[in-house]
Amino acid sequence: MDIKKVAIVGGGTAGWLAANHIGKEMLNRKGISVTLIESPDIPPIGVGEGTVPDIRNTLKSFGIREDEFIRQCDATFKQSIKFINWMDKKKHGEGNFFHHLSDVPST
Repeated sequence: MDIKKVAIVGGGTAGWLAANHIGKEMLNRKGISVTLIESPDIPPIGVGEGTVPDIRNTLKSFGIREDEFIRQCDATFKQSIKFINWMDKKKHGEGNFFHHLSDVPST
Protein backbone atom coordinates (compact mmCIF):
# COMPACT_ATOMS: atom_id res chain seq x y z
CA MET A 1 0.00 0.00 0.00
CA ASP A 2 1.39 3.39 -0.99
CA ILE A 3 -0.01 6.01 1.41
CA LYS A 4 0.14 9.61 0.16
CA LYS A 5 -2.21 11.40 2.54
CA VAL A 6 -2.68 11.11 6.29
CA ALA A 7 -5.60 12.78 8.09
CA ILE A 8 -5.68 13.12 11.86
CA VAL A 9 -9.11 13.93 13.25
CA GLY A 10 -9.06 15.82 16.52
CA GLY A 11 -6.87 18.73 17.50
CA GLY A 12 -6.37 17.87 21.14
CA THR A 13 -3.06 16.91 22.69
CA ALA A 14 -3.06 13.43 21.13
CA GLY A 15 -3.96 14.78 17.69
CA TRP A 16 -1.22 17.40 17.66
CA LEU A 17 1.40 14.98 18.99
CA ALA A 18 0.37 12.37 16.42
CA ALA A 19 0.58 14.94 13.60
CA ASN A 20 4.06 16.02 14.71
CA HIS A 21 5.37 12.47 15.10
CA ILE A 22 4.02 11.39 11.70
CA GLY A 23 5.14 14.64 10.06
CA LYS A 24 8.65 14.22 11.42
CA GLU A 25 8.83 10.65 10.09
CA MET A 26 7.60 11.77 6.67
CA LEU A 27 9.95 14.77 6.27
CA ASN A 28 12.24 13.06 3.79
CA ARG A 29 9.50 11.35 1.82
CA LYS A 30 8.15 13.23 -1.18
CA GLY A 31 4.48 13.40 -2.05
CA ILE A 32 3.11 12.69 1.42
CA SER A 33 0.88 15.14 3.27
CA VAL A 34 -0.26 15.17 6.89
CA THR A 35 -3.42 17.12 7.72
CA LEU A 36 -4.79 17.79 11.18
CA ILE A 37 -8.54 18.37 11.28
CA GLU A 38 -10.00 20.17 14.29
CA SER A 39 -13.30 21.86 14.86
CA PRO A 40 -13.42 25.65 15.02
CA ASP A 41 -16.60 25.26 17.08
CA ILE A 42 -15.16 23.20 19.93
CA PRO A 43 -13.11 25.31 22.35
CA PRO A 44 -10.18 23.92 24.36
CA ILE A 45 -11.36 22.19 27.50
CA GLY A 46 -8.56 23.30 29.80
CA VAL A 47 -9.21 20.63 32.41
CA GLY A 48 -5.69 20.85 33.75
CA GLU A 49 -4.48 17.59 32.30
CA GLY A 50 -0.78 17.11 32.61
CA THR A 51 1.87 15.55 30.49
CA VAL A 52 5.02 13.69 31.29
CA PRO A 53 8.36 15.45 31.87
CA ASP A 54 9.72 13.97 28.62
CA ILE A 55 7.58 16.49 26.69
CA ARG A 56 10.66 18.73 26.71
CA ASN A 57 12.58 16.17 24.67
CA THR A 58 9.57 15.60 22.42
CA LEU A 59 9.24 19.31 21.64
CA LYS A 60 12.98 19.55 20.99
CA SER A 61 12.82 16.61 18.57
CA PHE A 62 10.09 18.46 16.63
CA GLY A 63 12.18 21.64 16.50
CA ILE A 64 9.70 23.47 18.75
CA ARG A 65 11.19 25.82 21.31
CA GLU A 66 9.82 25.18 24.78
CA ASP A 67 9.43 28.88 25.61
CA GLU A 68 7.55 29.52 22.37
CA PHE A 69 5.31 26.51 23.00
CA ILE A 70 4.44 27.77 26.48
CA ARG A 71 3.66 31.27 25.19
CA GLN A 72 1.55 30.10 22.25
CA CYS A 73 -0.39 27.53 24.28
CA ASP A 74 -0.69 29.59 27.47
CA ALA A 75 0.69 26.55 29.28
CA THR A 76 2.03 26.20 32.80
CA PHE A 77 4.32 23.68 34.45
CA LYS A 78 3.04 21.35 37.11
CA GLN A 79 5.33 19.73 39.60
CA SER A 80 2.82 17.08 40.59
CA ILE A 81 -0.82 16.08 40.54
CA LYS A 82 -2.78 14.95 43.59
CA PHE A 83 -5.90 12.88 42.99
CA ILE A 84 -8.10 13.08 46.09
CA ASN A 85 -10.54 10.20 46.74
CA TRP A 86 -8.83 8.26 43.97
CA MET A 87 -9.74 4.91 45.49
CA ASP A 88 -12.98 3.51 46.87
CA LYS A 89 -13.93 5.54 49.96
CA LYS A 90 -15.48 2.54 51.72
CA LYS A 91 -12.34 0.43 51.35
CA HIS A 92 -9.67 3.10 51.73
CA GLY A 93 -11.37 5.79 53.78
CA GLU A 94 -12.49 9.35 53.08
CA GLY A 95 -9.74 11.62 51.81
CA ASN A 96 -7.51 8.91 50.33
CA PHE A 97 -5.28 10.15 47.54
CA PHE A 98 -2.75 9.32 44.87
CA HIS A 99 0.03 11.90 44.59
CA HIS A 100 2.02 11.65 41.37
CA LEU A 101 5.30 13.51 41.54
CA SER A 102 6.04 14.20 37.90
CA ASP A 103 9.12 16.39 37.73
CA VAL A 104 11.96 17.79 39.78
CA PRO A 105 12.38 21.59 39.67
CA SER A 106 15.53 22.85 38.01
CA THR A 107 18.00 24.64 40.27
